[in-house]
Amino acid sequence: MATRKSGIPLSTISPKFLHANSTSHTWPFSAIAELIDNSYDPDVRAKQIWIDWTRIRGLDCLSFMDNGEGLTRARLHKMLSFGFSEKKAMKFHIPVGVYGNGFKSGSMRLGKDAIVFTKTRDTMSVGLLSQSYLEAIGAQRVLVPMITFRRDGHNHVEDGGSLRAILSHSLFNSEKELFAELRAISAAGHTGTRIIIWNLRMTSNGETELDFDTDKYDILVRANTSDKSNMTPESEYSLRAYCSILYLKPRMQIIIRGQRVKSQLISKSLALIAQDNYRPSFLNKRVRITFGYNTQSKEHYGIMMYHKNRLIKPYVKVGCQCKAERKGVGVIGVIECNFLQPTHNKQDFDDTDKYRKIMHNLGIKLEEYWNEIRYKRKKEDPKCTVAIEDVLKVPDQVWVQCDSCLKWRRLPDAITELPDKWFCGMNYDPQFRSCLVEEELEDEEEDQKSYPKPFKRQRRNTKSLLEENIPEITQTQDEPALTTIQAPRHPATSVISGPSLAERSPLPLINLTAVSNSLRRVKQKFSAIETQMEVTPSFPVPSLTPPQELFFQTHWPALNEERKTLTQSDTLASKAACGMMEGIESHQGLAAAEETCERDASSGTGREYCSAAARIIELPLKNEKKWVVHHEGHDDDEEEEEEEECNLAEAQQWQDELMELMHETAEERDACRQELEVLQEHSAALEDERNQLICRLESAEEEKSKLSAQCDQLRTQLAELRERSQRGKEEKDDSCKLRTLRLNLSRLLVSFIPSLRLEHVDYSSDVLDTILIQVLEHIT
Repeated sequence: MATRKSGIPLSTISPKFLHANSTSHTWPFSAIAELIDNSYDPDVRAKQIWIDWTRIRGLDCLSFMDNGEGLTRARLHKMLSFGFSEKKAMKFHIPVGVYGNGFKSGSMRLGKDAIVFTKTRDTMSVGLLSQSYLEAIGAQRVLVPMITFRRDGHNHVEDGGSLRAILSHSLFNSEKELFAELRAISAAGHTGTRIIIWNLRMTSNGETELDFDTDKYDILVRANTSDKSNMTPESEYSLRAYCSILYLKPRMQIIIRGQRVKSQLISKSLALIAQDNYRPSFLNKRVRITFGYNTQSKEHYGIMMYHKNRLIKPYVKVGCQCKAERKGVGVIGVIECNFLQPTHNKQDFDDTDKYRKIMHNLGIKLEEYWNEIRYKRKKEDPKCTVAIEDVLKVPDQVWVQCDSCLKWRRLPDAITELPDKWFCGMNYDPQFRSCLVEEELEDEEEDQKSYPKPFKRQRRNTKSLLEENIPEITQTQDEPALTTIQAPRHPATSVISGPSLAERSPLPLINLTAVSNSLRRVKQKFSAIETQMEVTPSFPVPSLTPPQELFFQTHWPALNEERKTLTQSDTLASKAACGMMEGIESHQGLAAAEETCERDASSGTGREYCSAAARIIELPLKNEKKWVVHHEGHDDDEEEEEEEECNLAEAQQWQDELMELMHETAEERDACRQELEVLQEHSAALEDERNQLICRLESAEEEKSKLSAQCDQLRTQLAELRERSQRGKEEKDDSCKLRTLRLNLSRLLVSFIPSLRLEHVDYSSDVLDTILIQVLEHIT
């Protein structure tokens, strides 16, 4: 146990910790990204980094080399140790590394052994971090052999043991080989660092985890390559694709296996770009969010979450993108979350209250953008039936990085093709035709206003108007409890509300059960009113005044007609519900249908139906008490005239309200009919899709039968070939036997004919047979 002079024990690190520490990287590309970050950070400031595969002494190796500042002996020792991070921001360049653990966890995740060659202006150093070395010597703590060569020749005397360890337990067995690797750094620049990792992680099949053979200019993840599909982003299995989006604004060129990665400004490479702002409650400034459509594949969508310019979580689906309604398809959001804390492997964020809030609000912002784009498209072309995500799109802007100064320049939108190498001197804009000119203004320096949202504004105005036109029904102290009859407000009684038909998704989820129930309750209320008017009351029946009789004679048939219409709508909606709910549940799942019912319940349209039904019942009951009182007393003529005038005014008011309610009910009925038409269209689309699938199945069956016939033919041909091969083999055997027989016979004939020269005899011909016949005739 190591102790200081004070007698307090020192904490040590077991060699097993190297493997345990590397398990935080469940994906090999996250480990590679850690090594790229070390070259990108401002303490190194590399302009290029080369990632390659090589074989040394028969072993597959990964090599990383940059042309940065290099590492002194002290900095190399801290890099090979744990928890040391002294990186500082330099002129808008914020370091990615924060934990002092990236090189250890990343290199040991890729392989068991790593050697570091680094070169500064004054020194050259070599360091070894090797699990194989620690296992071979039975070490109880992590040892990191290091040697340093100074340009003035004053090398460290104590490096002798480290040199022997490196030469004995690495891929390089002599100082000459070490210096050859150090000189290789000079090909990239005067200073730099080179890392070689070997004993790479293997799969259960005995192959390396990384695939170096499929693409000679790329490095692939072998497991993800076999499972790739159109739904899987290329960055999941291709290192070249992953590195192209690794940084929000790339400041370093990445060369993979000799070919430069075409980095892209992800926030500038989208179509229909819109800038939105979000101001969290825990920040004093707004956060910029960029939304747009993916121009390459509509199946790759979600939020690209960066932290200090580095990609943390790609294609995160939020809000409506997580539901079965296929909303938000093709939409990509880009945000830099410097206010969140990434996990140690830099592939996720800590699950804190801040993180949950930002994810919730990102879902709201994304759905707003999706609705606004659809609303704008429908307004521009109402007859368009093609979904916006299915339209071929090109990026709104064209940006390119100079291969010399690494600055980004904006080009005219008409540019479609660029050379492999592009320099500022090739710019069309004379203002930015020199590498000495600064870049164009960033989004943070431009106008901070969010994009206009006419759809959101229109929906807000419509909601306010509805709230003003539909007052809440309340009970007064003068009215008996009987006048407070209201339809129950239950989630199951609501109907569709919200965006119009043009703004809905192509696969609508409509709560037909709720529509049917609401219409049925309205019908029951009308029946109750009619029954109430026909039944003989237990108290004296009031005689109606002439204005009241005139009102009921005039408007009650219309009320009955409206009730019949609602009954027919109820029957139609019920039939549609029976037929279409099965299609909705089979196509989108029972959970999605239930979720839609709950969402529709909170939309408010159900309350409008309940309010309408309640007011229809409430109004006659309001006046019933006054009519009864009118006929119970007061013989005075003046009081009687005043009462009649009051009743006439109330009847007139009641008539106006009933007419308004009938108009609103008719509008709701028309809306239900339109929703039913949408469902019928959707049913027809599903039927067409089913017919297409049946046709494809039939064609597949035909193709299968053809393939079966071809297989039978191939089997027959194979049998014939085998038979021919067997006959040829038998003939060859017979020929060999005949040659052997003639050879033995020639030896026998030599005794009878000494002048016979065997070296001139052709054993494949019948010359020897002729000689034998002649000898036999001579003997006989």
